[in-house]
Amino acid sequence: MKNVLIDTGSASTIFKLDTVEEIGLIAEADDTVGTISGVGGSEYVFLKKIDSIELNGLQIKDFTVDIGVMDYGIEIDGIIGTDFLMKVRGVVDLDKLLFESRLKEG
Repeated sequence: MKNVLIDTGSASTIFKLDTVEEIGLIAEADDTVGTISGVGGSEYVFLKKIDSIELNGLQIKDFTVDIGVMDYGIEIDGIIGTDFLMKVRGVVDLDKLLFESRLKEG
């Protein structure tokens, strides 16, 4: 995915429905439906457990993501939320505009 942002204010990781459909990730009858809320309002999402997710070489296996319409007025394919950031012990360095993981630090 090209247009993904890191949002430390987002509790969960969410991907755009249109984008993930292109790789065969679709809603199925046994998927859980939920609601997420943010500054732009609320939307229905379905929760999907995926085999793995990777960002800058940091991989998590068996990770649950939200999938929704994501009609936020900007063109993005996904949002990496604190659920992912906590699992990889992610740190955002605002001075350097850099994302790092502290997994290897102990």
